[in-house]
Amino acid sequence: MSEENNDQIRALQEKSEQALSDAELLLENGSMEATVNRGYYAVFQIARAALLTRGESPNTHSGVIRRFGYHFVRTGQGPDEVGDTPTTAQSMRGRADYDAPADLDQEDAANLVDDARRFLEVIREQVLPSR
Repeated sequence: MSEENNDQIRALQEKSEQALSDAELLLENGSMEATVNRGYYAVFQIARAALLTRGESPNTHSGVIRRFGYHFVRTGQGPDEVGDTPTTAQSMRGRADYDAPADLDQEDAANLVDDARRFLEVIREQVLPSR
């Protein structure tokens, strides 16, 4: 893997970690829709990093989710226990950002934050090159 590719992976990992940290703070402050939004972006950015390890960089959110499923879920090469996290997070983010009211409660947001945290851990351990 090229040094440029490794730099992009590290940058996306940092963006993912920052988004997760933001989601945790927003959850503590009771902002459920913003929590879900940042939780989704934590998952999305680390999924982008994972795809770079396969030489892919899709241009759309749905492309990232679809290609992640192709490379890491369908093939069985990825982490089974978190395989549906990107799809679930994308669906919740759609509700949080576009539905009025979004009908998301603290439990929904907290579950997404927990899922995002686990997703990041698994991708870091099983997919990404070590720093």
